Amino acid sequence: MKIKLIRAATMRAALTEAHRLMGPDALILESRKVGVGIEISVAVDPEETLDHREQWHEALAFHRVPADLAGRLRRVPPDRAVADTFRFGAVDFNRPLLLVGPPGAGKTMTTVKLATRLVLDGIRPTVINADQNRAGASAQLAALCRILRADFIDTATHEAGGSRARRRRPTSATLIDLPGMDPFDDQEMTTLRHMIDQVQGVAALVMPAGLDAQDSAEMAERFHAAGATMLIPTRLDLTRRLGGMVAAAAAAPLVFSHAGTSGRITEALEPMTPQFLARRLLDHNRPAGHAHAA
Repeated sequence: MKIKLIRAATMRAALTEAHRLMGPDALILESRKVGVGIEISVAVDPEETLDHREQWHEALAFHRVPADLAGRLRRVPPDRAVADTFRFGAVDFNRPLLLVGPPGAGKTMTTVKLATRLVLDGIRPTVINADQNRAGASAQLAALCRILRADFIDTATHEAGGSRARRRRPTSATLIDLPGMDPFDDQEMTTLRHMIDQVQGVAALVMPAGLDAQDSAEMAERFHAAGATMLIPTRLDLTRRLGGMVAAAAAAPLVFSHAGTSGRITEALEPMTPQFLARRLLDHNRPAGHAHAA
């Protein structure tokens, strides 16, 4: 057993230093006041630390995290590695939220789940369908909005979404479901940039988690260059390897906000936190999910 004596001004500072020096598995053996500060004795089992480190290295290899990114992550314990490497944050509904991404990423399902969450929180959102490419998209959203009693606008039958989105009620939230876009098509990315600027909104990239890491990183860079600042990964119930998801967040960089872990409308998006992501990376031996995720 390895034991270390740590002194700090406060107990919180002492614990932070203990975790920094000895990892999250450090045990407090004794604490006492010394002068105007705190002194603690902490211990850690070297064999357990080695096993934990090996588990983390094994997880990064399993998920096929790109070598340079994995090299940065494996230097420190999982929670700290994830918190230091990626950015996390809540969606700002004070501005219109545009759901962007490649075709089939789960943007409509994500829109509905966000709208459902808002309704449960007592907020009546405005949902705008701007996807005129996918057959049935408007009818699907309209039906779900009727159930939620959310306002619904279809850009095919109303004036363009920009002015309508800007005239929303001050206490409301606006969600705009965009058509699937090819990130490698310069014209489509220019159009996306124009849409974001027109509504003065925030764009969240909705991307399936199980894509190739290099493809994911390149797509994230392209969408980020066009104005996307947040990332909502989907299909985590069907995806065992998350290297593409973390590569996308690291390449742009994008802020993790939520994750789709189920294809059922009744099951909400999961808030993305460092703890949630670290746990999913470490839990790589779990059975694959059965429902189509969004």
